[in-house]
Amino acid sequence: MRTATSTAAPSYALVDAPYPDDLQAAAKAGTLKPNDDTWQNPSPYFAAGAVVSTADDLATWIRALVGGKVLNADYQRQWLDSPEPEDPSKPEGQKYGYGISAITFGPNKVYFHGGEMPGYNSFMGHDPANDVTLIIWTNLTLSPDGKATANTLMVKILDQIYTVSPLQKAK
Repeated sequence: MRTATSTAAPSYALVDAPYPDDLQAAAKAGTLKPNDDTWQNPSPYFAAGAVVSTADDLATWIRALVGGKVLNADYQRQWLDSPEPEDPSKPEGQKYGYGISAITFGPNKVYFHGGEMPGYNSFMGHDPANDVTLIIWTNLTLSPDGKATANTLMVKILDQIYTVSPLQKAK
């Protein structure tokens, strides 16, 4: 993300640095022009370049993976039990373990994984108890406040689906 006159790097994906003040100001003012990141070859980004898939492909994969159709029963249980709080001071917050994240909305648990590369952010998640699957693709890696865009949308969308959510606790 940058303006035509900005000398800032073209993307802030995969780095731990805030957007420069001029980009944040332009985003808040609604004058920031998007980058054209469609020229990129995703091959250097490991798994991102290994396969081309559709939203339906991602939904099929996350349902099979979380639903126990990929790993044997023992490994599946270990895998689903592995997520631990990312922030120990927030034991009910987002959890991560063995390559999968989890978030709870009251009694509902959504297992998910995200992805990013410069200019893009994604989310795929599945709640096996309620058979809810959500796929999100964005063409902005991080919002100006430094948050992953797909995960930010995920929480807001799931807040509309479930009657108990982390957002309602924060209100």
